[in-house]
Amino acid sequence: MKHRFLRFGAAALTAVMLASTAGAAQVLQQSKLPLADSMALTSAFVDGGEASKEHVLTYSPGGDVRPMVVYGDSLYGRSTMDYIEKYVAGKGYTAVAAVNAAFFDMSNGIPIGMVVTDGVLRSSGGGVTVGIEAGGSVKIGQPELKVEGSWGENTILLHYNQLLVQNNGIVLYSRDYDTRTKGAVAGYHVVLQAEEPSLVLNGEVKARVSKIVEDTKSCAIPQGGFVLSIAEEGDYAPYQQAIRSMEIGDTVTLRTSIDKTWEQVEYAVGGGELLVEGGRALSGFRLDSAERQAPRTALGLKGNGDVVVYTVDRGKHSAGMTLAELAQRMVELGCVTAVNLDGGGSTCVGVTQPGDSGFTTVNNPSDGQQRPCANFLFFVRPTTASGAAQRLFVYPYDRAVLPGGQVELTVKAADGSYMPAALPGTVSWSVSGGTVRQGVFTAGQPGTAMVTASAGGLSGSAAIQVVETPTAMTVLWEDWDKPVESLLVETGTDVSLTAQAQYLGMELAAQDRSFGWSVPDSLGTVTQDGTLTAGLQEGRGTLTVSCGDLRTEIPLELRENPMVDLEHHWARFYISQLYFQGILKGAQTDAGDVVYRPDDSMTRQEFLVALIRWLGVDAAAYADVELPFADETQIADWAMDAVKAAYALEYFTGSAKNGKVYAEPGASITREAAMTILARTADVSSDSDALEDFPDNSKVSDWARPALTAMVEQGVINGIGGKLQPQGMVTRAQVAKMLFMME
Repeated sequence: MKHRFLRFGAAALTAVMLASTAGAAQVLQQSKLPLADSMALTSAFVDGGEASKEHVLTYSPGGDVRPMVVYGDSLYGRSTMDYIEKYVAGKGYTAVAAVNAAFFDMSNGIPIGMVVTDGVLRSSGGGVTVGIEAGGSVKIGQPELKVEGSWGENTILLHYNQLLVQNNGIVLYSRDYDTRTKGAVAGYHVVLQAEEPSLVLNGEVKARVSKIVEDTKSCAIPQGGFVLSIAEEGDYAPYQQAIRSMEIGDTVTLRTSIDKTWEQVEYAVGGGELLVEGGRALSGFRLDSAERQAPRTALGLKGNGDVVVYTVDRGKHSAGMTLAELAQRMVELGCVTAVNLDGGGSTCVGVTQPGDSGFTTVNNPSDGQQRPCANFLFFVRPTTASGAAQRLFVYPYDRAVLPGGQVELTVKAADGSYMPAALPGTVSWSVSGGTVRQGVFTAGQPGTAMVTASAGGLSGSAAIQVVETPTAMTVLWEDWDKPVESLLVETGTDVSLTAQAQYLGMELAAQDRSFGWSVPDSLGTVTQDGTLTAGLQEGRGTLTVSCGDLRTEIPLELRENPMVDLEHHWARFYISQLYFQGILKGAQTDAGDVVYRPDDSMTRQEFLVALIRWLGVDAAAYADVELPFADETQIADWAMDAVKAAYALEYFTGSAKNGKVYAEPGASITREAAMTILARTADVSSDSDALEDFPDNSKVSDWARPALTAMVEQGVINGIGGKLQPQGMVTRAQVAKMLFMME
């Protein structure tokens, strides 16, 4: 069994495992990867009471990397970080790193706060703002921005590219917003044509009224122009009078002004509350989630102008942070000023690892995937043709293993700009604390192993921590990676088990021999690789699995299976598991033997009985349910309550024929019908192309396709001889495997 090692196809450099303190937070594990000469990614677990996974980007202005604010083609709507990375690539840039930026309206993606890109004002807003100047230097402040419109005797403050609602006065729109105004209320709209359709931070634009559109939520924004809008039924009578006084042909002056120290800002994005001011962590935050431990994103500045971009996850193995904890952590990282950015499910950090052409999400977003956001802070460099290799990187750069565990290593080369380059020769390895053979590292004793790859006069290293005692451990069925909480095993049979261990949320590369396995002699034996051979007598006890000082105990029970027709059958294990749980039952022959008939097809009513037992549903509670089936009288008494339960729970709907619905209880159930019912119990479906790998996928009925797709994705079905056989009959053995795999 069971030569297990973790495969990693992406990148590398140095990693260290340590236990030191940095201010109030104890750093439990830390890995650092240079992304450019002026930028690095540090990933760590820190413990301020509960361990949290953080990712820290540090950036020094002045190199070839520049920060920029990016939102795509329009402010209205949202985009994922991966989408924006492709957008940036289309502009000729390589994304070195990126994080989510502004708070925004989830319904439409409109950012809360100012947005400036390429020196052009895209959206107005006040509050704490992050500004980026031409050389890449970053500032945090609260600039006073004004956008005004003047016509006739009127000079009125305007909101710029914000959603029109009943009480926000006059809003000015440009094509940066979208092609239409898309307001929340009906508005009165003055359409303007202008020679210069952009606003700078300090400047003036002349525009001419070309059209007036009344009483509509969405007015078209002209290419090369603007729209002035006010709610038809608003709270600003003087503004109503002023805007309605305009006539076609009138001239409107649009004027912007900002603090002089912000005039040279090329990019800007609004933030939340200040976290740190004058090197001191602030308190008394107003954000509604301030006192909850949550995923967070923040940006801070050190005294020398270096930038710290910080994210912390919340979820499995990471506790998140309150705003007060975040403020303190930013101080510990050396920030004299710091601002809170959008967090929660928006928190995301991605990088292009040196020598790699792919952009990778390196944190664990709490939505389980990248959340579409209003805008992002990207650190980019101009994309250039790859030159000769100047650096080597060993990947993975942030892994830990158990003694004897194996990790497949990858070496990648980068040129002087960290762009991918060809390896300059054959790779040779040197290692302390383990061995490397054909690129596979095998860990030795606990401690730090240093692995170095050399080629063409270049070298790169990775530090791999060999952990003696993990922080968590899970026992699984070997063949299915299903967690085991208790073991119910047929006497005299073999069961293949494996184990996984984690250190602070990181899966530790291991072999089964990295763990200790033991069972009482009366219950059988277990090998060093986790193969349990059950004894011949029924009994109860404990399987003990240990690693370092950590151990877990799994309740173990041995039972005899009286079914005489399962010897050497491929489904014996599945059938025994469900038989012991009372889900599947055998039948007695005239000779008194108990048989299961594993290769017989299963009827629809037999399947529903097994399903309801497997679900733990009290079928008797549904005895009074009325069924719509024209052939109800053909349902066996022993199956009636189960059929009623399955119908009431909307798992089983029958088959429609000639205007009637039939249960067809005695008919063999097809594979696609069984899969559809199982998918309904799990409330899963999918429209992916997972079925395309099967040559007979066109035979799947349209009504069954979403269910079968989901079942293939989850590994419940993997085909017979490479085919789905959707119209094929399901055997009793196949049902046993299906139900076991669904658990």
